[in-house]
Amino acid sequence: MTVAEALNAVRQVGAIENHAGTLRLRFPETARSELQAAVDALRTGKAEALTLLAQVDPAELARASAVLNQAGVRIMALEGGATIGVWSDLDGPEVRAAVRAFGSDGPPVRYLDGACIPMRYKLRRVEGEPVPLSVLTEMEQHPAEPWKVRDRMLNEMGWCVAGTDWAEWTAAALNRLFQEQGATGKAGRITAATVRHRGKKR
Repeated sequence: MTVAEALNAVRQVGAIENHAGTLRLRFPETARSELQAAVDALRTGKAEALTLLAQVDPAELARASAVLNQAGVRIMALEGGATIGVWSDLDGPEVRAAVRAFGSDGPPVRYLDGACIPMRYKLRRVEGEPVPLSVLTEMEQHPAEPWKVRDRMLNEMGWCVAGTDWAEWTAAALNRLFQEQGATGKAGRITAATVRHRGKKR
């Protein structure tokens, strides 16, 4: 596997950043085994990877834009300036990676279903259902990886989305993302049991 292929493989489900000359990879734990070859290739070709990261890839920006559109992400004009709006139930490493593709020092991120967001931004056109207020509040207290807090709390609550168990809905959404944005065009094989297991480990 080439370094370029390795970068693309990781970007399908997560993100890669140049952090002070060090490669920082972020992706779901469920994808670790599938990405091991890519991780090894990046470790071996670190210098080439850093060079490629410095280049702007139009295809990557197009893929990131598709992920943001699918998640219903919006750019809001708030009093503090431009802000990225994300639905709490659709937030995750894939969405944050797509946001960073347009600049790691871009606008701050806030939840569209959170407090103090003008009603004109709350019209929803994507599937899913905003999380309970108690979960949203806890997510906002953990800005680094709020989706981990969300998944753990919703699993413990037995939360359902439109009558579907949260773990089952999450697994279906992740598998659909793999199919629509992945390099192979095939659906993922993540199960509800895997999602529940991840929630218990956190």
